[in-house]
Amino acid sequence: MELRIVDRGPGLPADAHERAFEPFQRLGDTDNTTGVGLGLALSRGLTEAMGGTLTPEDTPGGGLTMVLSLPCALPETRDTEGATKAAR
Repeated sequence: MELRIVDRGPGLPADAHERAFEPFQRLGDTDNTTGVGLGLALSRGLTEAMGGTLTPEDTPGGGLTMVLSLPCALPETRDTEGATKAAR
């Protein structure tokens, strides 16, 4: 499954895409009254813990798009004795 979160703001230079995921990174954010720069680091960590990826892409026309990709779970089935197993 893939989910794209599109932002039409100023975006990030390509060389800063990976730095944005470092803890406490604000990358020149002008609003220094809220947040501590942990959101993207935590988001990527949780995504990777679920076997997925969180990657930035430039948004056409300006901005940044975050692409969240997660593996889809197989539906469960029951065998003839009632035990649950993943479908293949």
